[in-house]
Amino acid sequence: MSEPGWYAQPFRADGGITANGLLSQLGRPSLSQLTLLVREAAQNSWDARLREQAVVRFRLDLSTVGAGHASAWRRMFSGGSSNVGHQNGMFRSLTQATAIRYLAVSDRGTTGLAGPTRSDAGRTARREWARFVLNSGDRDGVANMSSGGTYGYGKSALFQLSKAGCVLVYTRFKGDDGRLRTRFIGVAIRQSFWDGDSRYTGRHWWGLPEREHCEPLRDAQADSVARELGIPVFNVEETGTTLVVVDPDLTDPSLPDSDATPELSVHEAGTYLADAAAWNLWPITLVDRAARMDVTVSANGADIAVPNAETDATLAEFASAYHKIAEGTAQPLACGKPRKDLGHFAHQFTYGASVTSLAARELGIEGAPHHVCLLRGPELVVRYHSGPERSNPDAGYAAVFKVTDELDETFARAEPPTHDAWEHQQLQGREATFVRTTGRRLKDQCDRLSGAQARRAVKVGTYAMGSVAQRLGHLLAGPGGTGAAVLPASPLPGTSRPLVAPIPADTSGTQAPPTSSGLAPQGEGGPHGGRWEQGRGGRHRVRRPTLTAEPRFEVINGMPVVVQRVRLHGPDRVEGSVQVVTGDGGTESQSPTGAVKPEVYGWRVPVDGRIVVGEVLYHSGDATDVDLLIKAVADVLIDISVVGRS
Repeated sequence: MSEPGWYAQPFRADGGITANGLLSQLGRPSLSQLTLLVREAAQNSWDARLREQAVVRFRLDLSTVGAGHASAWRRMFSGGSSNVGHQNGMFRSLTQATAIRYLAVSDRGTTGLAGPTRSDAGRTARREWARFVLNSGDRDGVANMSSGGTYGYGKSALFQLSKAGCVLVYTRFKGDDGRLRTRFIGVAIRQSFWDGDSRYTGRHWWGLPEREHCEPLRDAQADSVARELGIPVFNVEETGTTLVVVDPDLTDPSLPDSDATPELSVHEAGTYLADAAAWNLWPITLVDRAARMDVTVSANGADIAVPNAETDATLAEFASAYHKIAEGTAQPLACGKPRKDLGHFAHQFTYGASVTSLAARELGIEGAPHHVCLLRGPELVVRYHSGPERSNPDAGYAAVFKVTDELDETFARAEPPTHDAWEHQQLQGREATFVRTTGRRLKDQCDRLSGAQARRAVKVGTYAMGSVAQRLGHLLAGPGGTGAAVLPASPLPGTSRPLVAPIPADTSGTQAPPTSSGLAPQGEGGPHGGRWEQGRGGRHRVRRPTLTAEPRFEVINGMPVVVQRVRLHGPDRVEGSVQVVTGDGGTESQSPTGAVKPEVYGWRVPVDGRIVVGEVLYHSGDATDVDLLIKAVADVLIDISVVGRS
């Protein structure tokens, strides 16, 4: 039996791809290396699942080589390539390190990497080994099924994460004869180099070197090397693959790139991996699926809990939306010209669910969700499409959109190598139209869920009145409802339809000086313009009342009130109202028995300090500012509405 060693790939007469060329195939992804590895590795494992297996077991084990195995690791990395003149060692930093760290990515219940060990072998039914270990961008032999990978470049994420550019491959599969076969090989992607007059691509393999390629270690020899390195061997009937990323880069993904960006500890990195797995893989981990993935993460031997729909409130809401699609009760979205069903959309409103995970923040989710999880056939998360926030900062929505099976390949072609977007620019003709229209339909749905459509209809100046909620946090949900719209009103009883009337005299009380200064919220402020509207039947035009400044607290006659400044643009009859916002972000139609209900106290005219009690104020003069006064109730969220009644 020949001794294992390294083999360097030379350039041949017909050329070849350099190591740098391989590593650049993922482009410049916006995701961190840790998240990218989780997505790409899980995608490969999910695509390789055995149809007779209900569960694919996917593990991420971040660890440090123990003292009993360190010598075997150093032997592996101490020598140069057998077919290169100099033997000065490619991995000197590893052999001199006091400790060697690694990330083992393993799956069980999968096919393993079968097929010929030479890329130039004849046509065979299975070619997983050639696609992963030898070739790049090779899709030959991939089954005609919904697949996450369309480029076969995902393995680049493994090598990009390794500071040494090295991944160990340990796999077991069933051969054509039904017998279990095991293979082990090391793969390194380094810099291309010259050795004398010969140039090498920078690609290396550790195994059994031959004249023109490197063979893997097989069966008992493969298992023996795995044991020496401390890599768990396969159980009796197990099939699958373990990929060991040597010396992973654990740079903190939450900090900006710089030469001095610190690394995460092993435990912190393990927690990040667990969160990344949860937010990128949750649809295929749901426990009620017929086929699902079970994800386990450990750091230095200690298991780290992976959030899921049973333990995380926001993931639970996304899962509820997903189940509506699975059950066939979701809303279809379609393209009108040409007519085509695009997919199905479902949502859940959330209240109090807040996302704090750093891995989720990297995907654009933080605080209350206002996102649509995009899926296609494999049901791995493509990305989270962000929509407008709801007016109440504690309220949100978690939605799911899944492409129809008929368009799955179209949307797959619209994905970049990292599979984290749908880009219609990559397509032409009708296919581009379908992807582009999907974006528009999703925007419409998000506008509907957030209330952006309704707020646009009553938009005042440069911001929608619902945005007051962002500035008042837990106190106010913001002026939503009908907002500062001009609505028709019935004539007052016994009169013709009056347009304006003088302010009635008020004897109910006088203004007291404020004893509290109110809140100091953040957000846009200042006066805002309104819009003119033509009344029906040729009647006069009425400019909408405008909410200005920030709502604030005051005490009037010993009563705490919320004060909202309102700009009247001329003669008008205005009406104020207030409703309690419920747990799902809607408004309360009926208060609980015995509950104190917030209500409009009246109006204050700042020019003379008069207070008019009641919801309605008549104004007959020029443009002026008035204050809407609302009786404050502790520990409730309220929705303020001001309308002009023509």
